[in-house]
Amino acid sequence: MWGIFLESVVIFKNYMGFHQNHYLAFLYLGILLYLWFAEKDRHKRVIFVYAPTLLLGMFFCPLFRKVFVRLLQDSETYYRLLWLLQMSLVSAYGALKIFAKHRRIGTAVMCALIVVCGDYVYDSEHIVKAENAYHLPQEAIDLVDLIEPEAGRITVLVPADLLTYVRQYSTNIELPYGREMLISRWDYYHPMYEAMERAEVIETKTFVELAREYPCAYIVLKEDREITEPLTEYDFEVYGQVGEFVVYRDMETGN
Repeated sequence: MWGIFLESVVIFKNYMGFHQNHYLAFLYLGILLYLWFAEKDRHKRVIFVYAPTLLLGMFFCPLFRKVFVRLLQDSETYYRLLWLLQMSLVSAYGALKIFAKHRRIGTAVMCALIVVCGDYVYDSEHIVKAENAYHLPQEAIDLVDLIEPEAGRITVLVPADLLTYVRQYSTNIELPYGREMLISRWDYYHPMYEAMERAEVIETKTFVELAREYPCAYIVLKEDREITEPLTEYDFEVYGQVGEFVVYRDMETGN
């Protein structure tokens, strides 16, 4: 039980960003403690005091975690319980109560504390300037516009770089596999993914046979992707190119 409790502590610390010197959690916990003594309204205490305290107690309770994991068969999403804490709501209400008589000064103080305790998220490698209104890579949009049918749906094989973007832009494009293949810890196996991504050099004959089982109307490869034989020798034609991605159309399937 002690080990399970310590695991929950680690999850809590990672969620709150303690390892990155983020201290907004301390601001939240401090305000929650203040509300325990300062809030007298019974109904407001249920929302701003009892509910978050109960959630925190349940989160750190080893027995509750064992039941949660056993029932849902998923330990990786346990951290999502912390979404229910409503940190911004509790913190904002508590701050208003603390600075009830000096709201302008209180607003300035709270803003300063949030800046000091938080982090500038826009310097993250995962945040880049949007290329378009869809907030998707422009190459993915141009690629879908090139091959998307006027009616109906088609199956298309694309590199892993585009896997998470194609379906966001159009549901008329189906894929042999999805995002699950990109999560290594899930350890999913898919022969098409193995042939497309895991092989150092694509073995053309086997690759084409797998692609036609779906069948894939188009195959998209990076122009520098190594392949034993050109796809054009297996009744594919070069349909177009978008950036570094070459689009091949399967003429045998009649698409």
